[in-house]
Amino acid sequence: MSRSLRFHLPTAPKDFNAIVCWAIDDTIVEVLGHRTLEALHDELTAKYSVVRNELPYRTETLYQILEASYGIVGAKTVGVEFAKKLYQKLGIPFHLHEGYQFSDYITEAKSTITAGDSSHMP
Repeated sequence: MSRSLRFHLPTAPKDFNAIVCWAIDDTIVEVLGHRTLEALHDELTAKYSVVRNELPYRTETLYQILEASYGIVGAKTVGVEFAKKLYQKLGIPFHLHEGYQFSDYITEAKSTITAGDSSHMP
């Protein structure tokens, strides 16, 4: 099994935090490639002691790395693509919000699926 497959899941998980991790990984692979995903996880672990399943709670660290590597515009672009993927996987409508970052979209998505009904979960 190649190392990149460790992070890129073939099917969507059912748990909200697992879906967030899956959406992040899937977006990074689609936008930046498998090697970037591997390097990103390596840097998160080595420099920041962040493991994959902590990403829903440590998105500011992920955003900092993306911003340092790809600039503010690049990090925002990846963030919007991530949010679109997350909302798509949750089956909820996506609305672009000026000034939102990863964590804002995660909070909004979680509120949306827990406020009304849980039928949005895949």
